[in-house]
Amino acid sequence: MNKIDKTVLYNRSLIFSGFIFLIYVFLIYGFVRLQVTNKEIYLQKSINNSIRKIQLYPGRGLIRDQDGDILVDNRPSFSIAVIPKVASNKSVKFLCKLINLDEKEVKDKIRKLYGFRPVIIARDINYKQVIAIEENRLKHPGVISIVEPKRYYPEGIMSPHIFGATGEVSKAEQIMNTVYEQGDIIGKTGLEKKYDLDLRGSKGIHYLRVDASGRELGTYDINRDVSPIHGSDLHLYLDYETQQFAESLMVGQRGALVAIDVRNGGIISLVSKPDFDPRILTGRIYPAIWNKLQTDESHPLYSRAIQSVYPPGSTYKIVAAAAALQEKIITPRWKEYCPGYFRLGRKTIKCWKVKGHGLIDLNEAIKGSCNVYFLKIGLKIGIDIWTKYSRMFGFGARTGIDLPNESKGLVPSTEYFNKRYPKGWTRGNLANLAIGQGELLVTPLQLAQFAMILANKGVYHTPHLVDHIYNYSTHSTTKFPVDTKYITGISDDVYYVVREGMRAVVNGGTGWLGKVPGIEMAGKTGSAQNPHGDTHAWFMAFAPYDFPEVAIAVVVENAGAGGGVAAPIARKFLEKYFYNRLIPRAVAKKDTTDQINADSLTIPFDFNEIQPIQLFNAGENEDQ
Repeated sequence: MNKIDKTVLYNRSLIFSGFIFLIYVFLIYGFVRLQVTNKEIYLQKSINNSIRKIQLYPGRGLIRDQDGDILVDNRPSFSIAVIPKVASNKSVKFLCKLINLDEKEVKDKIRKLYGFRPVIIARDINYKQVIAIEENRLKHPGVISIVEPKRYYPEGIMSPHIFGATGEVSKAEQIMNTVYEQGDIIGKTGLEKKYDLDLRGSKGIHYLRVDASGRELGTYDINRDVSPIHGSDLHLYLDYETQQFAESLMVGQRGALVAIDVRNGGIISLVSKPDFDPRILTGRIYPAIWNKLQTDESHPLYSRAIQSVYPPGSTYKIVAAAAALQEKIITPRWKEYCPGYFRLGRKTIKCWKVKGHGLIDLNEAIKGSCNVYFLKIGLKIGIDIWTKYSRMFGFGARTGIDLPNESKGLVPSTEYFNKRYPKGWTRGNLANLAIGQGELLVTPLQLAQFAMILANKGVYHTPHLVDHIYNYSTHSTTKFPVDTKYITGISDDVYYVVREGMRAVVNGGTGWLGKVPGIEMAGKTGSAQNPHGDTHAWFMAFAPYDFPEVAIAVVVENAGAGGGVAAPIARKFLEKYFYNRLIPRAVAKKDTTDQINADSLTIPFDFNEIQPIQLFNAGENEDQ
């Protein structure tokens, strides 16, 4: 063999060796890529083909009252899901026929989510339907039943506007919060919505082996399973016995009752009537029921306590009085004559007392709720000062209560009137505001907060329902922070004058029917004109007078006089409150340093024999 042939042979051998080397490099690279670099990706693909990931749903956090009693619980409920990549058209048809679902809608839903993740298509199905599905699982792989928790309310529990409702997450809600996945049950209203991320807990995972047709073969690896974590429990500030009593006082009425602990902002009771049974919005919601709730003329879905806005009527005269005193526009001894009417231009505005109040000072004007006196104050203080003090007292802004969809109300200003009345507005608009009429709108919660401000002489706390949250994961308790606020720019002398006027209201004034025997307190009645019907009845109060604990606001729609309708409701509530909270504590402790003297709590009747409220005619002491 010559030299040239040896060189050619050597080159060919070198090329072949290089080729073999490259193959080995490629194989090694592929091995590393498959087994090391992208191990998790291919492992997951393998798992998807042979292992089914079943989500384990956690128990939703419970809602409890002050005593730890369960108000909102969970019960197991069956749902039906379809695994898009496994279920056949035949299986979908069988399922839709069994549960009476629209086949096209189901196919459209699972077509968008092609894969191995189960898609829930029906919730809260009955036991017979579950048995039928389980009996046919071999014939219809990809159709499975799932056990989910659904909300349960013990007997006697209502308060839907506090607790709220749950429902399946929408696309918009998923976009707003990426924690949510399709099919998740989340809070839609009330506390369920406000504290959803606390209540929902964390899902668990259970892995099952499946064959090529999707049939289950058993557990895959228990070490890979993840246990669900129960949602956190909400402990409310209120005790539900008091809440139930408050609700009973408003049965048959349209309106709201809000009571706040003035020492920390805790909600003692929050009632909105009419309401509905919260049980009808758990599990499967039938269209006929939902449509009935939505079309009901009494609007039971609407929380009147925090969402409805009303003109506050004469309760708002306290704002005008405080503004006029602080700005030194009037003194407490400033007197005006009330003949029973007030002429403003060519318009005559009547006082509720036809014969008039005569010559009266500020205390007498508050006690008798004289319209003429406060119409004149309104003209003196002007729109800018009135607006300044209205906003100072928290009107026209949300209180910040831990419930969604709270209304801000409306406090008109110069800018507002100029925009609304481009051709000009009159002094009559301003005078009307001073007596709580016109464009001014407030919520019952805002008025209860105002009563808290007056009780504490300018100190108030953000109203809140939740007292503390218990976390099952960390086994820790988080106390709701008390958010204290201070109103500056109003002297103690001003508070003294208006509070004394309010004390006179319940001691022989327009609010005498709101007086709790044996308890010194202060209040103010109001009857707000309503262009759509009869006047709305208002009453706000705080008690005890010297060491306040509770502030309350009551509104009854289209009920007439605040002194004759709303005040007795508030009185009954306060009687129950003091019986439950103050008497047992003061007697048991016998503490001379206690803010309330037990000897003064001489309530001369048996609270267990409280009769249904009678709506009195208060005569000339009635705030019309």
